[in-house]
Amino acid sequence: MNRKSLQSIASAILSGNADTVCTAIEKALVNETGAHWHRDLQKVKALVHDGRPRFTIIKEDGNSKLPFLAFSALPGAGACPGAGDCLEFCYSFRAWRYPSAFARQCQNTWLLNSAAGQLEIFGALQDASAKVYRQTKAPVDVRLYVDGDFRHAQDVDFWAGALKALPYVRAYGYSKSWQVLLDWSANNVMPANYILNLSSGSVYGADVKAKMTALPYVRGEFIAVSVGKKVTSDMHGTSDHNKVLRSVHGRKAFTCPGKCGSCTAKGHACGSERFKGLDIIIAVH
Repeated sequence: MNRKSLQSIASAILSGNADTVCTAIEKALVNETGAHWHRDLQKVKALVHDGRPRFTIIKEDGNSKLPFLAFSALPGAGACPGAGDCLEFCYSFRAWRYPSAFARQCQNTWLLNSAAGQLEIFGALQDASAKVYRQTKAPVDVRLYVDGDFRHAQDVDFWAGALKALPYVRAYGYSKSWQVLLDWSANNVMPANYILNLSSGSVYGADVKAKMTALPYVRGEFIAVSVGKKVTSDMHGTSDHNKVLRSVHGRKAFTCPGKCGSCTAKGHACGSERFKGLDIIIAVH
């Protein structure tokens, strides 16, 4: 399915209007020949009418790059209020090649829009994390917003409440929704089991960044660095690549190896207070 049609559906989801969503999906499917697009987008239509999730809310199986529990929502303009230059290289749109991945982003964004939907998300997080905790008896790593970001204070409020209720969860994430978080943090306290990385490419300047850096739950910056050439996944973490990356960045930093959870023997750097204040860098790829 073409990007324009998918963006139309995403915009409809963000509007929160069920009829608008159904109209956008029906229009997109008129000339669509892919059976899986028809199957999965019909499930999205059903969701916006009855509120019942059709896709996994919390990804449990992970993948070669992310072995943790994970939550994703829609990315892009309207979904990520602080997004700036990052939209030029946003990795999340690559998932739109796959019907079920796009549909899951739509579903989770829709669920966040209502109290009933948020209960569905909380139940899924509770079930998935409790399952891992029973097996490991150790804190359960969860990445919030592999795709997407906090859209408004209600999103932050929901996740803060969910994490407070699940103290065995150790959540982390990356965000450019800095003003949303600053406004929320002025009158609220983030639970200790959440660590935030300031993601590069936001619309905000140094003054807002400085205010964000002062928040106790902010670890530091996670920066995508352009090295002036195409970078493939097998290059991450190699000594030659890291040398170039650090040289281009120009200041002290920890280089991301590209696979979450593999960077240190004591856990991942992005979710660790041990790396407080240190830039973590990765090449734009």
